[in-house]
Amino acid sequence: MKNVFTNSELAHKYAEQSQNEGRGSGSSFFFRGAVLYSYGSHFPICKFMETSGERVLLFTTRSYSNTTSKHISLARNATSHIKKIFCNNPEASHADNFQAWINSAETSATKLAKAKKPEIYLNELSHTAREANKYAHFFGIVIPETLQTLVGMKDKAEFKEYANKKAEAIAKDAQRIMKENKKKFKESFKKWLSCEIDYLYIRLGFDFLRLNDNRVETTQGVKIPLELAKRLYISIKDGTIKEGDKLLNHTIDKVGAQIKIGCHTFQKSYLLKFGAQLN
Repeated sequence: MKNVFTNSELAHKYAEQSQNEGRGSGSSFFFRGAVLYSYGSHFPICKFMETSGERVLLFTTRSYSNTTSKHISLARNATSHIKKIFCNNPEASHADNFQAWINSAETSATKLAKAKKPEIYLNELSHTAREANKYAHFFGIVIPETLQTLVGMKDKAEFKEYANKKAEAIAKDAQRIMKENKKKFKESFKKWLSCEIDYLYIRLGFDFLRLNDNRVETTQGVKIPLELAKRLYISIKDGTIKEGDKLLNHTIDKVGAQIKIGCHTFQKSYLLKFGAQLN
């Protein structure tokens, strides 16, 4: 069975679905089963789907490169007789595809709020609504409330209300995450100080040190010989430390109320307090 075609032939062979795989004259345009790809599995162009006896072609709305655009055009032409439902990624989850529509609708709604001629962006929102509705109807699922709100907007006031509610939700969620992280940090930091663990994966802005045997260790797992740590403390205390100095393989990038050493950031007051205990 022939598996290598011109790119145009490949698109038509895919539309026929008469064989399981094939590729174009180069390796960048190919299909496996129901899915047609451009350049690799990371970019599915379209995918045959069937539900409740209805067969359609899920078709991407993304673009990538000039070559991929040509592949998409060939696929559109070869499948012009097949019913299509457009979405961001034919192989992505419903949640991911709806999120892409939400992002698109937010962009249109943001422009709507500033537009002198809102008709353009109202049309964009209507287009997004039609695509999302067709997709949801085919799969028998409900469109997320956020998307329904966005595509139903008619004026600036509605977007302003949405933006305010979103900002409040983001702030509330950030507070919740910070509270959870502080609790996890406290538990993990206690284990790290007692040398039960070697690395602190949760970081709340600053790094910390511990004395373990004859070396100083950071919360990011770096081990510093004790004498070297003492010399660092003296340079901080005497004010002789400067940007560009080296500590092991790490460069001192910032000196001030905060001292940045490589990927570590310490409060100067903390380093002085910790260093005093070494002597």
